[in-house]
Amino acid sequence: MSRLTIYPIEHRNEKRIALDFDAFPCKELDQITRDLPGRKFSASKKLWHIPLEEGYQENLKKAFENVPHLIELVFSEEQAPDHKPVSSPPPPLLEKIHSQKVNIRINKAGKKFYVDHGYCPKLFEVFNNLEEGFWSKKNKNWIFSGDNQLYLKVVKIIEKNGYQWEKKLVGPAITNHEKSQIDVPKTEKIHLSQTQHKILNHYNNTLLLKRLSKRTGEIYRGFFIRFLKDHETKEIPSLTYQELFNYIKGLSGILSDTALNQTIAAIKFYYERTLGRDKMFFYLTEKNPVKKSLLFLPFQELETLIERIDSPGDRLLIFLVYHANARLSEICALPKNGEPLFNNKFRLPGNDPDAYHYLHNLVKECDLRHKNQTHLFEFRNKAHSIETLKGKLYRILQRYRLREIYEKQYELILNKTTYSAKTKRMYLGTFMKFLAHFNFKHPSFISEEEIKEYMILHREKSSSHQDNLVNSFKFFFERVHNHTLSDKYVMRPRRGFHLPDYLSRQEISAMLRTTDNIKHQLFVAIGYSAGLRRREIQNLKIADVDLKNNRLFIKNSKGQKDRYSLFSQHLHNLLETYLKKMQPKVYLFEGNRPGLQYSATSMSNVMKRMAKAAGIQRKVHLHMLRHSFATHLLEDGKDIRYVQELLGHRSIKTTEIYTHIISDALLNVSSPFDKMVSETGFLRPENRPPP
Repeated sequence: MSRLTIYPIEHRNEKRIALDFDAFPCKELDQITRDLPGRKFSASKKLWHIPLEEGYQENLKKAFENVPHLIELVFSEEQAPDHKPVSSPPPPLLEKIHSQKVNIRINKAGKKFYVDHGYCPKLFEVFNNLEEGFWSKKNKNWIFSGDNQLYLKVVKIIEKNGYQWEKKLVGPAITNHEKSQIDVPKTEKIHLSQTQHKILNHYNNTLLLKRLSKRTGEIYRGFFIRFLKDHETKEIPSLTYQELFNYIKGLSGILSDTALNQTIAAIKFYYERTLGRDKMFFYLTEKNPVKKSLLFLPFQELETLIERIDSPGDRLLIFLVYHANARLSEICALPKNGEPLFNNKFRLPGNDPDAYHYLHNLVKECDLRHKNQTHLFEFRNKAHSIETLKGKLYRILQRYRLREIYEKQYELILNKTTYSAKTKRMYLGTFMKFLAHFNFKHPSFISEEEIKEYMILHREKSSSHQDNLVNSFKFFFERVHNHTLSDKYVMRPRRGFHLPDYLSRQEISAMLRTTDNIKHQLFVAIGYSAGLRRREIQNLKIADVDLKNNRLFIKNSKGQKDRYSLFSQHLHNLLETYLKKMQPKVYLFEGNRPGLQYSATSMSNVMKRMAKAAGIQRKVHLHMLRHSFATHLLEDGKDIRYVQELLGHRSIKTTEIYTHIISDALLNVSSPFDKMVSETGFLRPENRPPP
C-alpha cells in the first residue's frame, strides 16, 4: 500500500496543496491523480500539486475512496520547505528506521539488475504495483531491465520507504575501463610491417571521412590491427571471402558475441567502405525467414469474399483460418459437432453476433452435407493432419481464385520488413501478376520448371524488369514459403553497361534562365547543387536547410540512411525570397494544397519544359541533375570518396561509374605532343631530315 502525504506549499508565489507519494504510484493511482482538477506537476519538487481550496481534504478523500486497498492518505498542516532538492534527506516521517538492507545486484553484461529485499511485504507490494519488473519465484528477488531511469526510480522507492541499500556489480563487465579492455584488444605491443602500416593509414583516413564517432573508431581500429597481425604473411586486399569467413568462424568460439560482431564490423568496413567492394554477409547461424502473421479479415468482408464458394466445408475452413484465426492443429482436432467453437472459452474477434450465427449455421450445414464420422474436417474417414489440411486450404485458394486473400496476406508480410514503400509495391505487384498467370495456384504447388517458363516469357523485357522478377521470386519463395530456388531456373539477366546522361554547366544555366517562377528555379538549383534524388527533393523540409554551414540534411533517404549534402551560398537570397513569397507550411516545396509535397509529375513536367525552352533536344529527366552534380565534382578533381559520401552511395563502385564519363571528357584534352608540334614545327616538310 502506498502512502500519500498531503500538505500545503507555496509554489511560484501561489499557495498549493502538495501530493507527495512515498513511492511511484501504480497506474490506477496515477490516473486518479491526473484526473484531479487543477493538478500540476513540479519538476523541481518532484511531486503533484493542486490548488489550495476550501474542502480540498474531502475532495481528495472522495477521489481516492474506491481504492482504499492501494493508498493511505496522510494530511499534514505543516508547510514543507519551498525547495526540495533530489539529494536532500527525506522528511522525518520517512526517516530510515529499518536495519534490514536491500541488496541491488547489477549485471551490465546482461543489461539487468536484481533487487533482493528479503521478507518485506511493503516493498513487495510497491514493486508489484510498479509493473516494470517481475518477481522470480526461484531466486526470490525482483528482476528489472537495465534502464538507468528505472534504476533511479527503484532506488528512490527503497529510500522513501526507509530502507538502506547497497549495490554489487556482477557478470563479466564490471567497469567501463574493464569493459573496454574486454571489447577492444590491446594493440600497443603489436608491431606491423611497413605495408600493413600503409593499409592502416588508409583505414584511419576512411574512418575520419565517414565521420564515425571517436569510440567507434577506436573499437574498429583495435580489431582491425589484430586482423592485420593475424594475416601478416598474406596480402590483405587479396583475401577471398572464404578465407575471411573461415577466420571469423574460428573466432566465434573464442570471442564474446559483442567482440565477434565488432570484429566483423571492422573487417567489413575495410573491404566495403575503404576498398569499395561489394557487401559481404557472414551467416554464422541459420538465416531466419521473415516474420509472418495470421491474416485477419473482418466478418462482413470475409462473408462477401466466400459467398461464391459452394462447399460449406471450404467456407468453414476459410472462416476459421482468416476470421477466427484458429491454428490448423486446433482445427484438425475439432469434433464433428464443433462443440469447442461454442463454449465459453472460444471467442471470435469482435464478438460479432452475426459471425457467431454464421459459424453455427456453417457447422450444421457441414454435418448435413459431408456426414463425417468423428471430426469436423476429415480426409479418407480420418481426421486431417496439419499437412493435409494445409494442402486443402491452398487448393481452396486456387480453386476459387481468392486473389484478395493472397494480396492481403503478402501485404501484411511485406509491411513487417524494412523495405521502402516503392519496393513493397513492386514486389507485391510483380508476384500477384505471376500468380494470376497460373490462375492463383498456391506457390507451394508451382514447380521450378514453371517459374523458368514464366521467366522465358519475359526475356524480351528490360534487364531491370527481369531483375525485379528475380528479386520478387527470391523474397516470396525463399523467405516466405521457405523454398530455395535453384540458379538453374531463376537466373539474373546480363545487364548492359550504360553511362548516365548528364547536363553541362552551360545547359543548366540556360535552363534556369528560361523561367521567372521562383519555385521552379529553386528546386532545379537545389537538385543540382546537392545532387539529390527526386524523392529527396520532395521530402526536404525548411528545417533541413543549414544556411550557416551551407549544407542540407537529407533524412531517411534510399536505404533508410541519413546524410548531409551541399547547399550553395549563391542560393541564400533566392531561398529567402522564395520563403517570403510562397510561405510553405511543412515541406520546402509544396503543391497547391499547403502541407502536401510537390508532386513528382509536376516536377518532371517543369524540368522538361525548361529543357525544351533552353534548346536542349535530347530527353531530359530530373535525375540528370544528380548525375551532373557527381560528374562536375569529379571533373574538378574532387576525391571520389567525398563524392560517394555526398551522394549517399553505400559502395564506391556505384560512384565509379561517373569516372567513365570523365574519361569521355578527356577526349577534348590535347596531347602535349600536339602542342610541341604546333610550336616547333617538328613534322613540317622543311624540318624533315634529308633521306
